Amino acid sequence: MAFKICVIGCGGIAWRGHGPAYRRYREERPDTELAACVDADPDRAAKFAEEFGFRRAYTRVEEALETERPDAVCLLVPAPYIAELAASILGQGYPLLLEKPPGTTREEALRIAAAAIRPNGGEIPTRVAFNRRYMPLIGQAVDALKEWREAGRLHHIAYDISRVGRTDDEDASVTAIHGIDALRTLAGSDYRDIRLSYRPLPHLGSRVTNVSLEGEFQSGATFRLNYFPAAGAVYERAAINCEDATLLLRLPFWTSNDSPGGVLLQGNRELKHWASEAEPFVTNGFYEENAGFFDAVRAGMQPTGGIRTAIQSVEVAEAVLRRETRYASDNR
Repeated sequence: MAFKICVIGCGGIAWRGHGPAYRRYREERPDTELAACVDADPDRAAKFAEEFGFRRAYTRVEEALETERPDAVCLLVPAPYIAELAASILGQGYPLLLEKPPGTTREEALRIAAAAIRPNGGEIPTRVAFNRRYMPLIGQAVDALKEWREAGRLHHIAYDISRVGRTDDEDASVTAIHGIDALRTLAGSDYRDIRLSYRPLPHLGSRVTNVSLEGEFQSGATFRLNYFPAAGAVYERAAINCEDATLLLRLPFWTSNDSPGGVLLQGNRELKHWASEAEPFVTNGFYEENAGFFDAVRAGMQPTGGIRTAIQSVEVAEAVLRRETRYASDNR
C-alpha cells in the first residue's frame, strides 16, 4: 500500500520549501503517493498539483480528507487559520505536520495538543514545522556545542533577525517566533525569565515594531534576541559564547547574502568551519522536517518536535503579540 500524503495550503511557503521536499521524498521512496493538495484558490491548487506531482487538487478540506483518507496531512496555511484546522484534522485521527506558529496564543496551542490525544490516551503523531530545528547548519551547531551545554559552560547567545519591508498587517510575533524557538534549540533549554521591549514604527504601519528580548534560560545561560522588520538586509545570525569558545552562525535564506550559510567555531587555538552546499529547500530545513515526520509515521513511531515541544515558544510569541514587557515561566 502506498503512503498517502495530503497537503492543505498551496501558498508561498508551500511552493518554496515544502513542495520541492515532497517531490524529493517521493523520488527517494517510490511507495509514496502525493495524493492531494487543497487550496481555496482552485487555479493555485491545480498549478501546485501539476508542479509537484499531486494526483488531485481540491478546494475543500473535508472533501479531500473524506475522499483520500491520507496517511499524513501537512497544514501550510497562514497563522490565523492554523489552530482551528489543526484541531479539526487531529480530531479525525490524522497524523499532522503543521506550519508555525502552532496557534497564536497558549490557549490555541494547548487546544491543538489536546486534539492530538486519542480516546485511549495515546497520541496522534504531530510535528511543528519550525524549520530552523531541521536546518543542517543548526544541527551541526548543536552538535558542536554539546560538550559546553552538558558541562553548563554555554554562557550567552545573541540572535539577530533582520528583514526588509515587513510592513504589512502580520504581527512581529509571527516572524519573531522563529528566533524564539531557535534559541531554545541552540541552548538546549527552556526559558526562565524574559524582559521584552519594543520600538514602534508607526510611520511604516500600525503593527510594525522593532522587538528586543533578553533574559535567561533554565540552564542559567543568558540571551538576547533582536527582530528588525524594516532593515536593509535579510539575515539571521547568532553568536554563541561558551567558556573558551565562540560559535558564529549564519543561516541560509533564499533572499539573503549569507546564503548558503555557515558555522564557525573558534576556541583553544582551533578553528572549525562548516558550510552548506545543498539545494535551498534542504539547507533551509524543509526536507528533513517533512521526511523525518513521514518516516516516523510510517514506522509507527512518535516524531520528535511535536506540538507539546512548541508550547513555550508560542507563550513567548504571545507575549510579543500582546506587547508585554515580562515573561516568567513559573507564572504559566
